Amino acid sequence: MFQDFAKRKFENYLSLADFTAGRISFSQMRTSGLPVYIMNFFEFYVRDKNLPINKYDFEEILNKAIVFNINYIIKPKNTILKFLFSELETRPVEFVLNRIKYFQFYGYYTDQIINFININSPEIVSSNQISQLIDGINKKILEEINSPKSDLQRMNLVKLLYYFFHDLGDNNPINLKLPKKILSAYFHDKGFYEIKKRIDNFFSDEIFIQESIELMNPLTKKSRKKSDVEVSEKDVKEIVNRAKTGLIDKEESVKEVEKIFHPEEKIPEELLNLNIKVVRREAESPASKEEKSKEHTGGKEEVLVDDEIYSDDLIFASKFKDMDLPEQPGEEERLENLISDLFCEESYKRKIIKRIFSKNEIIFKDSVREILNKQAWEEAIPLIEDLFKIKRVDYLSEEAVKFVDILQSYFYKNTFSEGRSENKAVYGEF
Repeated sequence: MFQDFAKRKFENYLSLADFTAGRISFSQMRTSGLPVYIMNFFEFYVRDKNLPINKYDFEEILNKAIVFNINYIIKPKNTILKFLFSELETRPVEFVLNRIKYFQFYGYYTDQIINFININSPEIVSSNQISQLIDGINKKILEEINSPKSDLQRMNLVKLLYYFFHDLGDNNPINLKLPKKILSAYFHDKGFYEIKKRIDNFFSDEIFIQESIELMNPLTKKSRKKSDVEVSEKDVKEIVNRAKTGLIDKEESVKEVEKIFHPEEKIPEELLNLNIKVVRREAESPASKEEKSKEHTGGKEEVLVDDEIYSDDLIFASKFKDMDLPEQPGEEERLENLISDLFCEESYKRKIIKRIFSKNEIIFKDSVREILNKQAWEEAIPLIEDLFKIKRVDYLSEEAVKFVDILQSYFYKNTFSEGRSENKAVYGEF
């Protein structure tokens, strides 16, 4: 499915480029009608913009741009972390700021990452810091869309997703629909597991935009199959009037959608003024699905393959090693990476090892591993207390306070993400 979509986008965009003697200049590209998100990728990928690009190189970069954005639209957090850090735990701040320019959509993520760097002025940035920052943004988004009267906010959250894939099927704008596994992956990436569960349990394999809005509503317990309930025009006007401000406001949502279209194209009025209503559909019986399948294939049997959203072919086509899915590390490697991540600031790490562990890095790592193997902060405290007593560490020393703070933040983050605590993880202190 996604290979076909990427190929169709590739052919459409390639047809807009006019190659003279097998080459195209940046000035020609900028007036070619290529959408903003494609031009943005070219702007940052190509270093010397005074030199024309030959057709072969243009096609290579175009393909990377399309695949990169397919990944990003569906799984923004996952793609940001992979593209910025790959398999490394930390990156120099200059590297992160340079690469963040590739991301054209979801400004509520990229702007906050840039603000975080500007405020804290770190020399290096860790994957864990960016992950926690995005988690905090997602928590705020979830609070916004969890209001029972936030239908416009819910629409703005998924509108870009629907419009990016608007030509996956023959839909008129008011009846845009998506395969539910795209929506499932999207909400899983944000950590909205309750919404993902409703999406996964929905009776149809494709979900209209109006249905996705309903499924995001916390009052939706299950997808009912039949009803004639609609939201009145008066209700819709109230929704629009309430949604004047917020993290995902209508104006920003429209700007992001505009980046997909050619400069001369306008966003269809049907979606801008969407009359949000609860769409009810009868679940198709196996027999009816079989009849439709036969009708589609001319009566011949067809083997249906459940495409993975991140198919190997699509990933390899990107030619980005950074976008490859890394193998899952073993337990020892996981702990080693976690320790490097938590104690990513070398100056503090050296001070802690010198003051608390008598300059012995092996004892430092063994002690931290033992602490991290505990299930909760309450279980880790006695180990730290014993360690400080044995090493005769001043509890109020700078190194001791930092050591405890880093580990406490780690446990609080994990318990919070599992719903056991309302404590926030501390990030960006270095």
